[in-house]
Amino acid sequence: MSSNSLFNNLVSFFNAARHLWGRCPSCGEVFRLSDAAISSSPAPPRDWLRRLERLQTSLAEQQEDANAREDDLDARDEELRDFDRDLRDRERYLERNAHNRVREILKSKTEVQALIKEANKAAVLRSRATLLGKLLERMAPCFRSFAYDPRDMRCICDPMDYVLFDGLTIEREVRQVTFIEVKSGSSRLSRAQRSVREAIEKGRVSTEVWEIGNPRIPITRQLPPAR
Repeated sequence: MSSNSLFNNLVSFFNAARHLWGRCPSCGEVFRLSDAAISSSPAPPRDWLRRLERLQTSLAEQQEDANAREDDLDARDEELRDFDRDLRDRERYLERNAHNRVREILKSKTEVQALIKEANKAAVLRSRATLLGKLLERMAPCFRSFAYDPRDMRCICDPMDYVLFDGLTIEREVRQVTFIEVKSGSSRLSRAQRSVREAIEKGRVSTEVWEIGNPRIPITRQLPPAR
């Protein structure tokens, strides 16, 4: 009888003899011999136990990787806490130095007086420049270098200084309408003034006529009676 035939007969015997029992030498658990997986291969069979072991190994590796990442996050969190503490220490240091500097300045009357004098001088200069600029804006139409008839100017002040109706006074016919803003020194157009200039340059200019009341009835008759 060949070895293969003997093995097959042995397997058939164990499968058929459900009344035979065995005990595991490792854990001592009792089992039927017919339930045992018998193989002639040197490698262990690929059963659910092997799959479970591989799954447990994979889970253990994943747990180690998660633990390593958690340790890395803890280390970074500690670095951030150290940085935050250092930043707060620097802020307290700068604030303390600023307070000390203020106290030193207040103790020195000479330095305080010099600062006050300088601030007052700057305020006066700014006030003078503002007043002079406003004065020049109002006098600009009277200068010889001004190219238009001052009588054709209408002061609206805001957002532009003047509206020019060129030709209105002498010819009684307006050749052009121009918005004029007078600037002096280093002053520049404001945002609203730039928007006016942009609207005019892009042709977003129109005229409207509003009629109030009934033109066929005298306006005095359309007024409400006095109480």
